[in-house]
Parts: sequence; structure tokens; C-alpha cells
Amino acid sequence: MAEIQDLMRGCLKAMEENNVEKTLSFFAEDGVFINPFGRFQGKEQISKFMAFTDKQMGHWTADEDGLGIIVNGQKGFFEHLVKATVEGKAVETPAMCAWEFDENNKVKEIRTIYDRFSTMQQAATGVSGFIVGMIGKQFEVK
Repeated sequence: MAEIQDLMRGCLKAMEENNVEKTLSFFAEDGVFINPFGRFQGKEQISKFMAFTDKQMGHWTADEDGLGIIVNGQKGFFEHLVKATVEGKAVETPAMCAWEFDENNKVKEIRTIYDRFSTMQQAATGVSGFIVGMIGKQFEVK
């Protein structure tokens, strides 16, 4: 039987390659993927999210960082650095994912958090860059 950390790495590799069929093979039928863009339940919704991600970011990577992967039973935690190209600009942001697997070692749920605003700050240009910059200045600690 595959180890949870190997399943996590395999699923992430399939996601990075935008291999939808292979990615979905890691999920339970009613699996859930929660991230800053919303809650995607079931393979059809996860597939739609992957198509959106491919359109928005193209090729991206999730490089182990900080604590890396930690596993406890059927649960895993993954600290990583997401690197992507958004609107033609290279961006990177730290992220963390909590993974839960069912009794068949299928992904029951992934909960991902990262700083979406930081990604916008790195990618925005022109008028949108000016607006994002103005909003960001309101939250700077002085």
C-alpha cells in the first residue's frame, strides 16, 4: 500500500502537469478541494477548477518549503512555495495544505491557504497594478 506522503506527491505532480485524469484518480468520488477560489466538490467541479487554473497560471510548481510534508495517520500537511506565471509575470507565494484521505487512501479533502492578494500585487500592472498598490498601502504596518 502506498504511503500517504507518496500519494500527496503523486497527486501534486499530476496537478502540476495539469493531468486531469490522473489527478482525479487520487480523489474519492465526492472529494473536496477548498482553496482561495472556492469549494469544489466532486470530480466534475475539481476538473473545472483545474481548467481554470491552467488558463490563469499555465505551468506552476509547488516546491516543498518550511516543514514540507508531515503525515499523521490518514492526514497530511504540506508547506510549500507556489511558483507560477500570472499575466506573463513570475509570481511566488507560500502556501499550506491540509489533506485528508479516506479508508481507501483516496483524497477526501484538501484545504489550501495562501495569500491571494500577494499574488495580485506581484502580477498586476498598469491601472490594476495602481489600484492593487493603493489597497495594499492601506494595510502596511508603519
